[in-house]
Amino acid sequence: MRRTFSVPTDRSFIQMTEVVSAPLERAWVARYEPLYVAQWWMPRGYVNSIVDIDLAPQGQWRMCQRDPEGNEFSFYGHFTVVEPQVRTVQTYVSELFPDVETYLTTEFSEVARGTQIVTHHAFGDMSQRHGYLQLGGVERMTEASQHYDRLLSKLALGR
Repeated sequence: MRRTFSVPTDRSFIQMTEVVSAPLERAWVARYEPLYVAQWWMPRGYVNSIVDIDLAPQGQWRMCQRDPEGNEFSFYGHFTVVEPQVRTVQTYVSELFPDVETYLTTEFSEVARGTQIVTHHAFGDMSQRHGYLQLGGVERMTEASQHYDRLLSKLALGR
C-alpha cells in the first residue's frame, strides 16, 4: 500500500491518498460493510463494539470503540452522497466534541494493480483541524489505513 497526506497550512482540511492492491469492488465493500469496518476503523488496541452503517443518502452511521482500559467512545453521522464504488460524503461527529461536525469525502478510482482511495476530511475552521491534529488525527488515520490494508490482504487470500 502507498499512503500520502496533504495538510495545507492555509486550508482547513486533511487529505489522505491510499493506493491499495485490491480491486475496486473489494475495496468498496471492505470500506463500508459493518462486519469489515469493525475490523479496521480503530486505533491499535481498541475494539469496535458497535458498527451500524446505512449506506444510502441520508443514511445514518454510528460506531462505538472501546479502548484497552474499557472506556467507550462513540462517533456518528449521516451520508449526504452515496455513489456506489465512486464516492461518498458523510458527516463525522465525535461524542467528545458534539458541536464539531466535519465532513469526510471518500473517492474511489481504479488504477494499475489496484484502487486509489482519496479521503478528504474537511473541518469548519483551522482551529478544529488544529485540535484534530493535536489529538493525533493523522496517526489515527494512518493506523486505520494499516488495519484496512491488512484486512484487504486477508480478503484476497479468502480468509
